[in-house]
Amino acid sequence: MLTDGIIALSAACLGIALSGAMSAIRGPQDGPARFYLMLVFGVFGGIVATPLVFAFAPSMYGFYLPVILVLLLIQPPAVFYYVSAKTTELKSSSMRRRDIVLPITAGLVMVGYWLQPAQAKTAMFISGELPAGVIPSTLVLTTFVLIFCWVVSSFVYLIATLQRLREYRSKLRTLYSNLDDRELRWLDWFVVSIVIVWGVVAVTFVAENTGFDQVVVEELVYGLTACLLLFVMAFASISPPEPMIEEPAAPDEPLEAKYARSALSDDHAEQLATRIKAAMSQDALYLDPNLSLQKLSRHVGALPNQISQTLNERIGLTFFDFIAHHRIEAAKPLIIENKESSLTISLDVGFNSRSTFYKAFKRETGMTPKAYRDAMAAELEGG
Repeated sequence: MLTDGIIALSAACLGIALSGAMSAIRGPQDGPARFYLMLVFGVFGGIVATPLVFAFAPSMYGFYLPVILVLLLIQPPAVFYYVSAKTTELKSSSMRRRDIVLPITAGLVMVGYWLQPAQAKTAMFISGELPAGVIPSTLVLTTFVLIFCWVVSSFVYLIATLQRLREYRSKLRTLYSNLDDRELRWLDWFVVSIVIVWGVVAVTFVAENTGFDQVVVEELVYGLTACLLLFVMAFASISPPEPMIEEPAAPDEPLEAKYARSALSDDHAEQLATRIKAAMSQDALYLDPNLSLQKLSRHVGALPNQISQTLNERIGLTFFDFIAHHRIEAAKPLIIENKESSLTISLDVGFNSRSTFYKAFKRETGMTPKAYRDAMAAELEGG
């Protein structure tokens, strides 16, 4: 049952979605990211406009409702491709063929509904009755199958999106010494928000079709969607400050395969490892908060992939962990002295935030800076 609250929230969501799409057109992101962001806003806008169509254009409801099925099946790949466009350098805005199979199938079902007589559409979409005949029964059955496919595909794309983010951040650790402004952590909350909205929609759908309408609060669905769209509008313009240097390797690709074409000999690798260590111990290159793999490669006179290979195979650390180790070692005596704040120490040794310093320090030592200082003080007293 439509209420004034649902209509108001639907209108608000539609307005936010349209504003977001316009912002995406004028935004700083590149072509694929801009396209998929507009697609995400467009899909959400189309879905949340349903109550407005029912309230103000009831004659169009039978035409519009089948469109929602198409939009639902476009939504999961649209979200996945948007996250991919933000975390990789996509060359094209085109989706893979397998990603458009379900939307195309839904499009065919949509056309099938459109071709039904007006009386049949009214019976199905307004009265909730199934007209006699094979075609209406087939369309309804196919719709339920596609809705089930939407649930499954949403889960599959969710896993793929989380995997994409994991690979992206793993790649960052091989390229940069500070990650806070590059990790795009807001994308995690974007995905979590979508999962919450999907979950509420699923509960609502099940409740409405099992006679538990009284527990459904449709305003909650539209309220959460409005918050999600506002969140995306606020953060969508954020991009990593520097482009990725290399294309990401395959998720499970072993180091041997990754560096199979490298011309780096054992002797050269040993010499390069010595030069890399000297750049830290003698030149204190780790103090540069903007240190990257490319900067280190220029400093020691080697290619970035050779530096990466040496760090992984000879030293056994990623670039990020290698630099963090030297920064932590430089921070230890300053922590013991206890003359400066943790923030000052973290900035002095090359970290760009206290939170990054704390996480790196605990990963390196198993203790917080304060616990480490107390442990060292107790050790000195005991000695």
